[in-house]
Amino acid sequence: MQFPRRSLLRFAAVAAASLAFFAAYAFLPLTAPHRYNSPDEASNAYFSRHFASTGSLWYLEPLNLVLKEEAVHPRSVRVVDNFLVPGGFIGLPILYGGVAAAFGAGVIPFLTPVFAVAAALAFAWLASRWLGGRGGIIAGAALLLQPAWWYASSRTLQPNVLFAAFVIFSVAMFFGAPIFAALERREIEGARLLRLADGAIAGILLAAAVAVRMAEAYWLILGALILIAVCRKRVPWGRLAAFAVTAAAALAPLLIMNQAIYGSPFATGYGSGVSVPTGELPQGLGNALLGPLRPLLFPLGFAPRTALANFWTYGIAFFWWWSVLVACSVASYALSRRRARQPWSHAAKAYAATAVAVTLWLILFYGSWRVQDNPDPDAVTIGSSYLRYWIPVFVFSTVPVAWLAAAATERLSRRAAAAWLAAAFVFAAASSATDVFWGNGEGLLTVRAELIRYDAIVREIVAKTPDSSIVIVDRADKYVWSDRPVITPLRADSTYAALVTLRRFASLYYFGITFPEKDLAFLRTEKLPPLGLTIEPVETFGEETLYALPAVKGAEDERGKTTDVGAPVPKN
Repeated sequence: MQFPRRSLLRFAAVAAASLAFFAAYAFLPLTAPHRYNSPDEASNAYFSRHFASTGSLWYLEPLNLVLKEEAVHPRSVRVVDNFLVPGGFIGLPILYGGVAAAFGAGVIPFLTPVFAVAAALAFAWLASRWLGGRGGIIAGAALLLQPAWWYASSRTLQPNVLFAAFVIFSVAMFFGAPIFAALERREIEGARLLRLADGAIAGILLAAAVAVRMAEAYWLILGALILIAVCRKRVPWGRLAAFAVTAAAALAPLLIMNQAIYGSPFATGYGSGVSVPTGELPQGLGNALLGPLRPLLFPLGFAPRTALANFWTYGIAFFWWWSVLVACSVASYALSRRRARQPWSHAAKAYAATAVAVTLWLILFYGSWRVQDNPDPDAVTIGSSYLRYWIPVFVFSTVPVAWLAAAATERLSRRAAAAWLAAAFVFAAASSATDVFWGNGEGLLTVRAELIRYDAIVREIVAKTPDSSIVIVDRADKYVWSDRPVITPLRADSTYAALVTLRRFASLYYFGITFPEKDLAFLRTEKLPPLGLTIEPVETFGEETLYALPAVKGAEDERGKTTDVGAPVPKN
């Protein structure tokens, strides 16, 4: 069987573009050591490898058995009954760990780029059903080039793009129904259950999305209800029933795992229910208006003015060129319907209603929360959590952009349309790459440089500390763990209390910003002597220093016994 030359050329072009975007998304794992500069990524990487090798998501930290409070763990990891467990959602470690069990742990950093590119292809296929072939291709390209999507895909152990990818796969299977369409084309009689396979697969895919980010269950339910309400006369009820049954069945193992790990089916590493990391909750009229419903609906607080301000800063002003493009696209579509005196299509109404409702929910849900990812509370960087949380909003925004590009080139010749679209592609690629690689504070080039620097530092720390050592850190746990057990932070009463016991079982070190002489003298003369410890510098790395915390000879532990166990101070 021979394929048409044009089809082969299209396939080759799609394959080449997919490989190019995969390489762009995998920039960090391809060019930098496999370390991570966020606590969540470090946790996901560790537990993915751990699940691949052991089939479990927990391990025992023996040092916590001797402490009254379980203190030996990084920020991104929880301790439950002395076992260290993921401090987030368990879906990504299970999925990536399962793939790594088959193909090796080396594939883990590259899986998110694969899913990101595959999701864009699925999105293009789905959008082509609404916008035509050209509009679908543009929609897929727009998603690949959207800077928030690009950057989040490049931070390969964060779960946001993986979650969005599974949602896109699920929606594409449900509405595209490729299995049902194949049966219809071939006029196959019977096989009634097989005709429901699209809905069943879509349900499994959505369950996988919930496993990856359980906190998003709120708006997934909201979006589904809106679609059913708007499309109630066109809903394929049999497919929807298959979707609901398989989604519930696929979610059952997740709830069982949550029960086993966290003690509740609906608990996660962030706490009970579908909450997310706690921070400074806003206090104001919004919280008071919702009353007892606020913790259930908005566990991060409800502050509309704060939410709108955050969305303006991160969702609109940060990628200003994209926001202008989206605004022009939406306005152009509305004006075109008005001038043609045509009502919005049914698909456009369903899309608009879902997009607006979900966008408003995500703005209020995450925007009300005061997130501080950066030590500088006033820093506005591309690595902000807000941009990751609002990935679904950016996905929605690609559809009007694709419609405008397709409509603007509809009456042009094929060659002229190709030239205009190529120019637009180059502009979008250049603008997006500038944001992603050179973005303020946390562009990929900056992140890469930090990963290389800290990889060298951690190798030195491992070389200069015995295997039985614990390293106290403030924010460097994402680099040091799991090469060494860690405690965070130094300046906490719980940490100081733990050191009294831990000095009997391990060598103690601290790694952080180099202390001024005044602070070092305070630690040596006032803070550490009552704990039976002192502090000595081991090696300095730029603005940071590794310190040893040896025990003072003759110091008593909490049992009244003398000890001289502590971190050895290397001789210079």
